[in-house]
Amino acid sequence: MGAMRRAFALLAAVAAAGLCAPAQAQFYDLDGAYRCLKSPDPACEKAMTDRPQLPPPVPPQKPVGPAFSDIIAHVKNKTAGQQDIDQLTRLSEANDPRAVEVLAWCKLNGIGTARDALAAYRLYGKAATLDVPHARENQTAVFERQLTAEQRQEVLMSENKPGKQ
Repeated sequence: MGAMRRAFALLAAVAAAGLCAPAQAQFYDLDGAYRCLKSPDPACEKAMTDRPQLPPPVPPQKPVGPAFSDIIAHVKNKTAGQQDIDQLTRLSEANDPRAVEVLAWCKLNGIGTARDALAAYRLYGKAATLDVPHARENQTAVFERQLTAEQRQEVLMSENKPGKQ
């Protein structure tokens, strides 16, 4: 009990010395807000309109497509569908490195989409710029083993355009 009295005495001394700043009440305390609700007057109405308004709450966002782990399972089972490819495309456009790599694999092997070695080549290039391990080697392998002579020529022409670095 003695320790509690000392703590209270210390608190009282600090308050008496003016070391504690007086508590600042919010503009709308419970009494004021209640009073304005019970008997509104012009001052209450003005205060209510001058008060900054909070934005309406944002409803939680519903996931746009399947979960990434589900997509991976579908790709492994070679059962990926259009929803999976659409979600991978959205994520890839947002520069998600995993999605870029998986979409490249799907394009290369025709999983859930038409087989497109040229698109896979470009996606592996994008994955390499996003620091996906082995993406550059995969891109090279696609170039050497999967692209036709015409596609290789197209790649070389587009990558060696003046001003492209």
